[in-house]
Amino acid sequence: MNRGGPIVAAWQHPGEARAQARLDRFVSERIGGYAKARDYPAQDGSSRLSENLTVGEISARACWRSGIASMERGAAGAEQFLKELAWRDFAHHLLFESPALATDHWRPEWRLFPWAQEADSSMVRAWRQGRTGIRLVDAAMREMYVTGRMHNRARMIAASLLTKHMLTDWRIGLKWFEDCLTDWDPASNAVNWQWVAGSGPDASPFFRIFSPESQAKSYDGKGDYERTWIAEGHLDPPATALSYFDAIPRSWALSPRDPYQLPVLDLALAREAALAAFRSRARAVGSA
Repeated sequence: MNRGGPIVAAWQHPGEARAQARLDRFVSERIGGYAKARDYPAQDGSSRLSENLTVGEISARACWRSGIASMERGAAGAEQFLKELAWRDFAHHLLFESPALATDHWRPEWRLFPWAQEADSSMVRAWRQGRTGIRLVDAAMREMYVTGRMHNRARMIAASLLTKHMLTDWRIGLKWFEDCLTDWDPASNAVNWQWVAGSGPDASPFFRIFSPESQAKSYDGKGDYERTWIAEGHLDPPATALSYFDAIPRSWALSPRDPYQLPVLDLALAREAALAAFRSRARAVGSA
C-alpha cells in the first residue's frame, strides 16, 4: 500500500450494509434539497453512493426504487436524483454498444483536433498536483487525492480547465481520474470526460468553457470548499487540507508551508485561444 492508502481508506464506507444505510439517510434527510444542494461542493448535498455503485455494494435498481418512492412522497429533489441514475445507465449502454468510447473520440472529426498530448508537461503536472493557482480546481484535485472522490460540479470545472483552457487531450485526464477515484467507473468516466471536451455523444458545445472564477463565485462564494482542501497561505489550515501533504508522493516535494502557487495560465487569454482553436476546427469540418 502506498503512503496515501490509509488516508484514502479512512474516507471510504465499504460494504452492502453501509451502502444501504447511506441510501436510507440520503432519502430521509437530504433528497428533498438534492436538486439545488448537489451543485455546492462545500455542502453534503449528494448521495455519495457512487463508490458503492461502482463495486456493486448497492444496485442502481435499489437506488431507483428509493428515488421513485421519494418522488411519490413529494420529495422535490427526487426527480433530479432519478435523472442522474438515468445518465449513469445511459453511459453504460453507450460503452456496451461502442467499447471504443473509453479510448477514442465518439465524434470522429475530433481525431484531427490538435490536442496537447504530453502527459507530463509542466501544465498537466500542475493540474494533477492541484497546483494550478486556480483555487477551485486545486481544491477539487486535492479532494480527489485525499478522499478518492470529487464533487461532481468540481469534476466538470477541473475537466474543462484541462481540455479547454489547457487544450489537453481528455484521455490524459481520464487516466488520472482512473488512477485516483474510488468511484471510478469506465463508462461514466469516458462519457463525462468526452461530454466536457465536446467530442462525445450529446456533448457540451465547444463554446461552453467553464470559468473557474465565476463558478467559484456562484457555488463557493464564501470559499468554504477551497479552505477545506488548500493549506498554503493559512495560519491554521484544517486537517483535511493538511492530509493532502501526507498522502502525496514524497517525490513531489510539497509542503503546506510553501507559498500558494501563482496561476499557471491566464484564464481569459487561454479561453480566447481555446475558442479560436475550436472555431477553426468547426470551419474545417464544415468545409470538408
